[in-house]
Amino acid sequence: MKIDNIYIYDYIKEYLHEITVVNYKKGQYITRSDEPFTEVFFILDGNVKVECLTEYGKILLVDELSNNEFVGKISYMYEQGLFCDIKATSDASLLKINKNTFDKLQGKSEFLNIFLYRTSKRIYYMYKKLMMKNLFSLEEIFAFYLLKNSEHDTFKFKNISALCSIFPISRKGLYNVINTLVKKNFIRKDKNSIIIINKKQLLELSMHVRAFNRINDSKIKFNI
Repeated sequence: MKIDNIYIYDYIKEYLHEITVVNYKKGQYITRSDEPFTEVFFILDGNVKVECLTEYGKILLVDELSNNEFVGKISYMYEQGLFCDIKATSDASLLKINKNTFDKLQGKSEFLNIFLYRTSKRIYYMYKKLMMKNLFSLEEIFAFYLLKNSEHDTFKFKNISALCSIFPISRKGLYNVINTLVKKNFIRKDKNSIIIINKKQLLELSMHVRAFNRINDSKIKFNI
């Protein structure tokens, strides 16, 4: 994506000499949780994920972001310290905005409105995922995820560990969910694929989760 095509271009164009484009390879860390880091990134191309590693070695997927999103240790701006790693999940190009430049941009009310809107929207998304975990069973959530991410009734995944980090759930817990749905003849597992056998039953199982994730069609929205 060209810089002059991004929606924040008009706000950053006078500071482009202070902003650098940085590139990361898939799997490369953009920043680690223990690193002092004050820069803010804007994703031009590619995908990144934010994850937290607990003291017990468990990895928690916090967020996944792609083009036109801000990423960085933004929690500090809200006076919260979330110790997370940021990692490229594909080859990625990002704008790197240092603290001094970002302080100048915050002085522009229109830019600040956009930044707060985009970041708070992600916070609501993460909060909604947390609510899902508490409101619905793992079987309901997994059925919803399968239906949403399958193609031609087939869902392909890299490995079990990757799936565990999405929900998050232990390997044992995930195997229990899959085996339960297999025994009910809702799905069939084939190596790194899950084939949907009874879509009607999965739709019924995930009914409340789908309703919870329905996009709000209210006319009361931010115009940004």
